[in-house]
Parts: sequence; C-alpha cells; structure tokens
Amino acid sequence: GGMMGVPKGTVPPGHPWWGDPKFDIRFDPEAARKLMAEAGHTAAKPLKVKVQISASGSGQMQPLPMNEAVQQSLKQCHFDVQFDVIEWNTLFTNWRRGAKDPTANGANAINVSFAAMDPFFAMVRFTSTKAFPPTSNNWGYFGNAEFDKLIADARGSFEDKARDAALAKLHARIVEEAPFIWIAHDVGPRAMSPKVKNVVQPKSWFIDIATMTMD
Repeated sequence: GGMMGVPKGTVPPGHPWWGDPKFDIRFDPEAARKLMAEAGHTAAKPLKVKVQISASGSGQMQPLPMNEAVQQSLKQCHFDVQFDVIEWNTLFTNWRRGAKDPTANGANAINVSFAAMDPFFAMVRFTSTKAFPPTSNNWGYFGNAEFDKLIADARGSFEDKARDAALAKLHARIVEEAPFIWIAHDVGPRAMSPKVKNVVQPKSWFIDIATMTMD
C-alpha cells in the first residue's frame, strides 16, 4: 500500500553503499523450513526465542501488529517466538545496555527501529567490536576482525568514491552474515494540507521545512 518498502538490506539496491551481496533477502518459507530441519527443528520441535519489543514509539510504525505478523510467519518456519513487551523509552535504553545485561530479560533479539542516515548510524554501530555495549548499539555483540577491518578501510578513505566502495563491501558482508531480520523500510508517509507547497518528501524520518511555503 506504499506505507513501507521491502528491504534487501539496510540500504536498497542502487545505493552507493549497496555492494554485491551473495545472499538474497527474500520471503521463502519453504527454504526456511528446509534450513531449520537441517538444524534439527520441526513443527514438533521449534526453536524457542524471546524478542524484546515495544507497544508503540517513535519510528516503530505499528509495532504490535507487525511483530505479531512476523511471529506468525516464523511459526510456519519452526520458530516459537515469545515477546517481552516493554515501554518504548525502556526498550531504547536496553538497546544500549546489550544482550548480556539483566534488563534484556533473557531475550535473544531486540526489535528497535533505527535511522540509516550516515555510515555509523546505518552500519558501524551494529558491527564494530568497538561498539559493544555500553559504548554503542551493538546489542548482540556481533563483530570480528574482518568487520573491524572493513570499517577501518571506510573510515580511512577520504575520497567519496573510495569511501563508497569500502562501505559497499561492508554492507554486502552485513547482508551475507545477516545479523538482523530486515522487516521493512519506513517510508515516513505524511499528510499535508493543500495550503502547504514545495514539500520535498525525503527518504528519511527528518524533513526539511526550509523549502516549504504556505498559501
């Protein structure tokens, strides 16, 4: 319905940071069930996981029905997903504290919307070993020497093309390792009065009001 974009990664194909991931993120329950069966999980023996989510909150779109839809979808693929539903600001705080903190309540994952407006926000804070909690938002402690090297290469590139190429390699490896389940890109739909002119819809939650005029 135009209210969200279907993700293939943190950035879309065609973006300068896209890269060339060998893994194609897609909706394929049959392939998922096959992989789960190889790992020893079936409908009778599902993999139990707990996810911290919020009931509402900034940039979360419609978190309860969306998370429940994902829960039902994963059930078809031999996952038994339980939710730890907490208040949005508490969830945001827990995101920084990490999976090992008591506030995680034994959760295996956390579902928090995030902005991808620059390389650090989009990728680095989730994949650098230097971003482990409480330093930043690498909640699941994902990272290794390979990712640290890719990040260092990007940070050490001062020409736009070289930096984009380094970030594309980083993004491709993130997609291939899949530390996230990418659910949706929020397109930030906005309703404007017809009196408001020169609105430029950004690919972001943040909109520039400097271009706007009022009749």
